[in-house]
Amino acid sequence: MSTPTGLPRRVESARNALVTYIHDRRLKTGDRLPAYASLRAEFGFGSQTIAAAVDSLCQLGVLEVRDKVGLFVANPDGGHLTGRTIAVAVRPLSGSAYSATLAGFIQKLLTERNCRCMTFFQTSDPLDSPAPALDEFTGFEQAIIENRCDGIITLCPLAPESQNKLAKLKLPCCFIGDDDAVTMPLSVVIEVNRFIREAITELKAVGCKNIVQICTSQEQLLLRRQENIASLIGVSYDGGAAIAGKLLSQKASSRPDGIVCDDDTVISGLLSELISRQLPEVAYLPQIATIVHGELKERYPSEKMILFQQNIEEYATLAVDLLLSVLRGSSPAEQRLSYRFIPVS
Repeated sequence: MSTPTGLPRRVESARNALVTYIHDRRLKTGDRLPAYASLRAEFGFGSQTIAAAVDSLCQLGVLEVRDKVGLFVANPDGGHLTGRTIAVAVRPLSGSAYSATLAGFIQKLLTERNCRCMTFFQTSDPLDSPAPALDEFTGFEQAIIENRCDGIITLCPLAPESQNKLAKLKLPCCFIGDDDAVTMPLSVVIEVNRFIREAITELKAVGCKNIVQICTSQEQLLLRRQENIASLIGVSYDGGAAIAGKLLSQKASSRPDGIVCDDDTVISGLLSELISRQLPEVAYLPQIATIVHGELKERYPSEKMILFQQNIEEYATLAVDLLLSVLRGSSPAEQRLSYRFIPVS
């Protein structure tokens, strides 16, 4: 069976393995590759397959064969070829600038590290299926069955049965997301629970007495519940706006004076609705502790903000480098890395 490159599948796989070998070892023009017998043993392909892969790379100017001398790198970037193929599993990105930016950085970083990126989108409702199975992403399971990817980065925790399937296939999968959602051993997590605790402390330090926490679902609330802190549920911009209406309907004496939430979209909806409903004179505006992202440069219509910052590219880099280190045969001492929101002075 031929691939889109016109090469038989095994020959393309061998060619990708050779390209990966060159880039993993940072070989330069003029560096010598091992003998054919060593390459066969390294990659597990037959003599004809290796020869065909080498011939393809020679035609593209990546390798050159010097008679009676050996195989050498001619141009490690020739043809702009990719080595590994990494699958990226994401939730629907509509309405979430953060998720779209994170997915975009992961794709960019993989490309810079000589990887081909395949993106698969969750088709089920994330609220109904917070830990989806492989078949809830269009084409994802088929790509795995056909051995079309070497590793996976997922922006949502996968169902236990899917994790078991990947483990049996020895297909490395790295989760990147919130620490309260992680169920996967290879992961890079944001310390959301730490943020909540620190945010509550900051709110109390500025005099807040009646603090509430906003979560996006009842399931999330159970994972993030803080002792003696009331909670509200709101999803997306509209959810934040609905919470604003609910707060304004309460007696002034019972309204919260402090709010903590890690979802910038919810907070934007909350603040916009609070202000627009009270114009021309805004009498009620609580102190809010939330997140800003270095690349998105959010601007909130309130000065009563306690902000914690995340650098999305830095966060994405941790996940990409962790997965690639495993694929290169390393055994990282830490297979679960943490990322902390940094308080903004």
